[in-house]
Amino acid sequence: MTSPPPPSRSALPVAAHAAIRSGDVPHAVAYLGVIACVLLLNVSGNDVFRLPLSLLSIVAIALSVPRAALLARCIALGFVGGGSLLLWHAGLGWSGWLGAFGDMAYLLALFAALPVLAEPIRLGGYSRAIQALLQRRVHGLAGLNCLTTLMAYLCGSVVSLAAIPIMMACLQPVVERYALDNRMRFMTGASISGYVLPLFWTPVSGVVGMVLHTLRLDWAALFPRLFALSAGCLLINWLIFRLLNARQPSAASVSVSLSVSVSAPARSDPPAVSPWRDLAGMLLGIGLLVAGFVLIETWLRVGLVTVVTLIALPGAFLWCLAIGQGRRFIGEGGQATLARIPRMADQFAVFLAAGFFAAAIRLSGSDAAVNQLFMQLSDAAGAQALVLLIPLMTLAGSFLGLHPLVAIALLADSLRPELLGLSSAQLALALIGGSVLTFMLGPFSGTLGLTQAISGVSAFRLSAWNAPYALGYFLLLGAFLLM
Repeated sequence: MTSPPPPSRSALPVAAHAAIRSGDVPHAVAYLGVIACVLLLNVSGNDVFRLPLSLLSIVAIALSVPRAALLARCIALGFVGGGSLLLWHAGLGWSGWLGAFGDMAYLLALFAALPVLAEPIRLGGYSRAIQALLQRRVHGLAGLNCLTTLMAYLCGSVVSLAAIPIMMACLQPVVERYALDNRMRFMTGASISGYVLPLFWTPVSGVVGMVLHTLRLDWAALFPRLFALSAGCLLINWLIFRLLNARQPSAASVSVSLSVSVSAPARSDPPAVSPWRDLAGMLLGIGLLVAGFVLIETWLRVGLVTVVTLIALPGAFLWCLAIGQGRRFIGEGGQATLARIPRMADQFAVFLAAGFFAAAIRLSGSDAAVNQLFMQLSDAAGAQALVLLIPLMTLAGSFLGLHPLVAIALLADSLRPELLGLSSAQLALALIGGSVLTFMLGPFSGTLGLTQAISGVSAFRLSAWNAPYALGYFLLLGAFLLM
């Protein structure tokens, strides 16, 4: 249910034509209408846009449910039915029912805008520079893992989920030079870890934006802790990889069941073209883009999610223009958007329905009962134990079929940290940390689904491969939460 990476250039005209030919115009109009209304509402603060947003959200759900996958359809109908029951039991009329729609539309606007940020990476040829860097001589497999996760980390900080297919494509010819027992495990592990760790802090992370929006926290104030946690987890990734491989007695006698094994890489000539210039350009583009997000949010004060949504398209265009790819961005980016928006049925069905359910909990007063339940749990186990349980709750929700953003949104919207003996920053760290664990381990999170489609490895096997790293991240997260 996470928005997919942009289609390849060769597929764009066909995909765009198919989108028009298959009668997707009503879906595209409804989805774009929801996005426009929520942006106008958030930027202007004028409640005149709230009623159109609610009406268009109902239309979007009605159009999306028949097209959505079976699991997404069941979740959406369950949320709408459960929310309607709560509002009816609370005695709220049709006006209350109608006003409850549209709560998570801002996330859908973000999902629709984020894929365009992958266009500068693709059009700029930065993946070739990453591949050239990886093909240079490194100090063994551990060195390759450090370099790979670092490159995936940099990509993930701006292109989010698209970092996984980018890194998998870059790694494919590189790992052929190593005598690995399980090349796919190495590629998927490094790509997924590198993608999820920037989600702790990057402005393009829907998790960070949603949690800060719900808890009314400032990104700049929380950034030092979020970045320190993210960097610490990256170091733990490298340490765990070394420990897993240190248990191998030798490259020749290691069992296939272990993580990976390696012999000396085959000799090959170094790339003729140095990748450093292109990589420096990519780092500069990422830095300017993130700085632009933060500065504009500080100026406008309309929320980080709204700013990223508004700036993603012009920011990506300016980046492409600076590298001489502005014309290609306009043509191919427009076709990609035309093809992508109508295919977001799963996201619109689930997130709009989940937003309705979250609003119903709040409007019906049921959030008081939820907080009372958590207060009893806090009294029994202690506030510190409770804050450690919250990431595990989001992970458990993912294994039950909930997208991590849905689970986190429901918790963030229902819990009152001051009643539970927690600070808002603690709750934010727990929710964001729980999302990172869920994106690594949750079979229905979208991350493992995309990786499964690329690698052919089942989501549950990928989850098992990621488990040692997720455990290390959770231990560090717990230390941060208890400080």
